[in-house]
Amino acid sequence: MSDILSTRDAAGDSPLILIADDDKATRVLLRRVMEREGYKVVAAETGTEAVRLCQSLAADLILLDYIMPELDGVDACSQIRALDRYKATPVLMITSLDDDASIHRALVCGASDYITKPILLPVLRQRVRHLLASRRAERFMMHLAYHDSLTALPNREYFHRRLSEILADPAAQHAVMYIDLDQFKIVNDTCGHSAGDQLLRQLAHLLQTTLRKDDLLARLGGDEFGVLLFDCDEEQACQVAEKLRETVAGFRFFWDSRIFTVGASIGVVPIGGDSIPLATVLSAADAACYAAKDSGRNQVQVYRPENEELRRRRTEMSWVNRITHALDEQRFRLRYQPIVALASREGPLEHFEMLVSMVDESGVSIAPDAFIPAAERYNLMPAIDRWVIDNALRFIGSLPKSGHRLRTCSINLSGSSLTDEHLLHYIQGKLIEYAVSPRLVCFEITETATIANMNRALRLISELRARGCRFALDDFGTGLASFAYLKHLPVDFLKIDGTFVKDIVRDPVNLAIVKATNEIGHALGIKTIAEYVEDIETLEALRQLGVDYGQGFGIARPKPLENFRIDELAKETA
Repeated sequence: MSDILSTRDAAGDSPLILIADDDKATRVLLRRVMEREGYKVVAAETGTEAVRLCQSLAADLILLDYIMPELDGVDACSQIRALDRYKATPVLMITSLDDDASIHRALVCGASDYITKPILLPVLRQRVRHLLASRRAERFMMHLAYHDSLTALPNREYFHRRLSEILADPAAQHAVMYIDLDQFKIVNDTCGHSAGDQLLRQLAHLLQTTLRKDDLLARLGGDEFGVLLFDCDEEQACQVAEKLRETVAGFRFFWDSRIFTVGASIGVVPIGGDSIPLATVLSAADAACYAAKDSGRNQVQVYRPENEELRRRRTEMSWVNRITHALDEQRFRLRYQPIVALASREGPLEHFEMLVSMVDESGVSIAPDAFIPAAERYNLMPAIDRWVIDNALRFIGSLPKSGHRLRTCSINLSGSSLTDEHLLHYIQGKLIEYAVSPRLVCFEITETATIANMNRALRLISELRARGCRFALDDFGTGLASFAYLKHLPVDFLKIDGTFVKDIVRDPVNLAIVKATNEIGHALGIKTIAEYVEDIETLEALRQLGVDYGQGFGIARPKPLENFRIDELAKETA
């Protein structure tokens, strides 16, 4: 792999040609012709000497005589091809043999082409030029394939391939680093992407000069870099990581009379002693890097399997591919859970909440609690939310225009979606596409996410409520300033957090919290919904408090959405 990074041609150096021929007159002739063409030349008298020279230098093309003492050209070619740096180097076999068997043997051993004796010099020049041009083009394409165009560093693909190579030797001791820049987004957002690109170029050069000569620095994408430290134990790796962190922290970026500083969160994974799969090392490095971020940024974190936080990180990251594939393969499913009016003990199904689950590769349903934490952390919730919105509105649009009892369908929006500036347009488009009355749709947003994104949340709520949609504030009571913010939020429903509801029969403090929440909601003209209603006693207590609606396993468990019409039919024929 190392020959991929060769820059001889890019630097304009003359190609180096190795000539191996036991005949002195032929060697002298070939050297003179090649040097007149502007090439550098090194010569060998035997196949054995040619192999030895190849072990210590990097020739761009080899002219190899077929018949030589000690080691003939065919066997020499085979041994040269076994060297990593010569797997793709052009080898032109020179032979006085022109029978099919000899030519076939030469090509099978790895010769790129052959030319017969007596040598026609114009033909030789043309063959050499063609082979060098082909090799130059191949190297250029390989360079593009394995390099980042912005920083000229090796890219993620090359980094992974080199890491795979060193993992194949479990006896060696190396280290892997993931570097994620802190505060890079500030430069991009305030000065534009041109400034961000320039910062990355400067930092790439700075990091490269800080590392040892044989270490590998790669840009993995965005503001992330990877480092391979060869023949390096954990202590040395930590010293290098700390040096890199200090280098980045001391860097000052100047742009349009402004000065910016950035930091680096670095994850370190020692390698050695065991054979470790590539995916495991990458996952560990990523987990360590983000643990460094979570610990305050601009830190170095060494991965240790016994670290509970890192283990949780890796578990979450393992969900990322599963969630992405499930989205690509449409393996999400909707269920509905009724929300019933507590004032009447019986009544038609008018209000329900849409709940999403995921189906794994073997067809097993996965509850949202298993995958949503990872989806939230790795910014996959907006895609899941859009899938739910699309499928929920399609379902509502498929209901007959009259005769069904549905009055309100609640759809959850994550905190990440509240920051999506295109979400409003997306929802409006889907309402029109499926001909759904906005009055049938209620969007649920959590108190914590709403407070964290207050301005955007208010705009989204105002725009959609103006069109007829309604909003519910979910998990109310878990925030730090619940009541202070409530009067500023134009919501229609207040969902009292289930952690307070489920113990109101036995816990007087929880009972008081639910009572106060219900009364304040009513004072603001907001309907209240109690979550986690799990038994008859809790249901009766909520009725006594005057809570408007209830939801929970004690009322009805979530059911597959395709059962909705079956439930409707059963009520009509009962």
